[in-house]
Amino acid sequence: MTMELNIDYASTGLDICAAKLDMASKYPDKSDRPDFVLWNGLHVKTADQWRVPVRGRVRIEILSSKPEVEQGIDFRVDMGAVKLAGGEEVSLLRTWADDRYEGVVEYPYYSQSGDVFVSNVYKIALPNGQKREEKWTGNAGCVIDSASSRERIYHCSHGVADRPDFDSLVFRVTILPEE
Repeated sequence: MTMELNIDYASTGLDICAAKLDMASKYPDKSDRPDFVLWNGLHVKTADQWRVPVRGRVRIEILSSKPEVEQGIDFRVDMGAVKLAGGEEVSLLRTWADDRYEGVVEYPYYSQSGDVFVSNVYKIALPNGQKREEKWTGNAGCVIDSASSRERIYHCSHGVADRPDFDSLVFRVTILPEE
């Protein structure tokens, strides 16, 4: 069933998370619901499911990051793992936009299903001074440019933004052939 998305949530007073919940209540059948919300004419996703080759290399490049909130990238492999430099395998690769770390990481991966999931993550300050890692809350979301079938650029807003700022974190994910 094809449905038309008529609600541009930017003018509703809802944040992106609340807009996603509103969309889910309006379209309870997930197969009828788009995987994005419309925001000022932009398609915004909180997570991106991407069909990729079963084996390859993932390259993540942080293109820009605003420093007001600690931000990062989650790359999760369905039914598989990313193999780190020391040989450890992880199903979730989390990379932070931090000047102390490299701005580019590249690792081999495998996914039996051929699916990977990409989203942004950020740290929020709690009243007691501690920090907590979060994603998919408040105004968190990404506008995704597909440069090719193997490369995407993500323009992300963190969840604690008063209004979405899709230039808060910008990164590129490239899927390369297995070496």
